[in-house]
Amino acid sequence: MLAQFRAWERPAQLALIIALVLMVVVLALGRIGPEEVREPALIGLFGLLIAVQVIVLWAKRGLVKPYTAAQRHYLAGNFEAASAILEQLRQAGKADFRALTLLGNTYRQQGALAESAAALREALALQPNHHFPLYGFGRTLLVMGRFAEAARAFEDALEAGGSPIGRLDAAEACFRMGAEEAARSYLAGVEITDEPHRRLMQVYLLHQLGMSEPPDAPLIQAGILYWEASAARFAGTPYGDILAADIRWLQARLKEM
Repeated sequence: MLAQFRAWERPAQLALIIALVLMVVVLALGRIGPEEVREPALIGLFGLLIAVQVIVLWAKRGLVKPYTAAQRHYLAGNFEAASAILEQLRQAGKADFRALTLLGNTYRQQGALAESAAALREALALQPNHHFPLYGFGRTLLVMGRFAEAARAFEDALEAGGSPIGRLDAAEACFRMGAEEAARSYLAGVEITDEPHRRLMQVYLLHQLGMSEPPDAPLIQAGILYWEASAARFAGTPYGDILAADIRWLQARLKEM
């Protein structure tokens, strides 16, 4: 509570101190004051209690935990702001495995793959069997072109209780390294997802492995922007180059329709 109080704005700190002092005075009057002031003192004490609650709520209105603030930045695409907050936690020795995982994911989105891998390894050192850092590490390994290691990380994440959609990531990693039978096995257990970009990758891989028809025009148009942005973000990496080739295939497919 003291740490939170120190983070409050100065007017809120002063208001709370004044209210608490007044409460002490009113409480004293209510106990030892003349009979005629005791009832008004009790009424005043009740009012001060309400005032203290209002002051506390007002003071906390802008306080957001660093991890929550970083999450909001990440979801809004403000990756630099997110990594700045999380890096401060890390340098202060206050980053838990969730903060380190989010930091690793944030660095990956900025194309800083070595930094991403380092943060995710730190997270895994704290929680080696948690699906959250395992999955994040798999994504970074995938972008780095270390497909076999990525597939193992995704499998470990699934075994640790991660979302079944991770089978799609595992299938993609296997496909990228030429392990087509393993890719087929993973894809066979993937339910159709509603996310356009994931559904596009799913149908694209199924088609490339001879398991379905090619993606249709509406699906390509709905999901291709995400993969175009990913190819641009990871340009110059093995994964970025592969995605660029996928996008050319999808664009050619659109022209044929």
